[in-house]
Amino acid sequence: MRNLRPPVIGFVAPSGSGKTTLLQKLVPILKDRGLRVGYLKHAHHTFALDVPGKDSYQLRAAGADQILLASRERWALQSEQGDNGKDPSLEKMLQRFDADRLDLILVEGFKHAAYPKIEIHRTTMGKPPLYPEDPNIIAVVTDHNLPGGDHPPRLPLEDPAAIADFVQQHMTTRTPDDEKSRTELVRYYRWLRHYGYNDSHSGNASVRSGETFWITPTGACADTLEPDDLVACSLDGPCPRGASMDAPLHQRVYREQPQARAVLHSHGPYSVALSFAGQDFRPPDIEGQSYFERVSVFSVEYADYLEQAPAVIANALAEHRIAMVRGHGVYAWGETLDLAYKWTCSLELSAKTYVIARQAANL
Repeated sequence: MRNLRPPVIGFVAPSGSGKTTLLQKLVPILKDRGLRVGYLKHAHHTFALDVPGKDSYQLRAAGADQILLASRERWALQSEQGDNGKDPSLEKMLQRFDADRLDLILVEGFKHAAYPKIEIHRTTMGKPPLYPEDPNIIAVVTDHNLPGGDHPPRLPLEDPAAIADFVQQHMTTRTPDDEKSRTELVRYYRWLRHYGYNDSHSGNASVRSGETFWITPTGACADTLEPDDLVACSLDGPCPRGASMDAPLHQRVYREQPQARAVLHSHGPYSVALSFAGQDFRPPDIEGQSYFERVSVFSVEYADYLEQAPAVIANALAEHRIAMVRGHGVYAWGETLDLAYKWTCSLELSAKTYVIARQAANL
């Protein structure tokens, strides 16, 4: 049976900050401590592993999509991306590794992806640090003191052994289900689209992992969303740029409903249609009654939505599993993604049953 993916830690910084130099010092230390280390580098330009003039180079240039170079000591596979110039997906690249033979994967780059990263910040570069805008940065390797007290741990630039200590400590404290949770979140968000609870770009979804929650990005397309696209938000403080505009609402729900591990926002057409009445909905079917009894409907003006909705919905979900905003859809939480999805689907079916019953009564 294939092992779970080993821990992944990235090193990010502007070009010229010394990421590769630091990793060249760090890897031998980790190897001496018995760790099997994988390395993934994000190259910004076209590169080739073979040499112009060699047979493999000529065949790749002639149009071969994949070239496998093999010798007694090592092998290397070159594969053309074929993604129309898009940057490679961190998630897809990590899947290329043989997890059974590794204890740790170190990544250089992929600074916009949501995964644990160590920033390298040199004052001589004259650029601001990344950590204030990126909650996924777990430490800063730097040659100066960091201002204030609200910053990730500082690691000394000149002490790679101390950096190795931090990496090993992080390996033991990481959340093993984090990758699974992100993959599941994408799957459930796609189901909301597939079964008609959202259109291609509507709604949002999140899942909590410890003191962090992962949320769909603003403008997310359910048909193309990947786990790499999710945005990590802390339970306290501002949510990072790129997160769904509803991220503060999800954040407040998690703070006020400690049992919540997932929040889904959907636009089921029957639920939205019923909400326009502006009255609490009492499901007519036995299943709906057993789950909800009554579903509150709240009115929030569009102009005030971002400011008022977090408090309104979080207060409602502190007492109930599900709530509706007039003309805007459904918010549901669950101890799992599956339960949040269940409440969402059950309410939509109750709403549909109610509408059909009203139509039948008028025949």
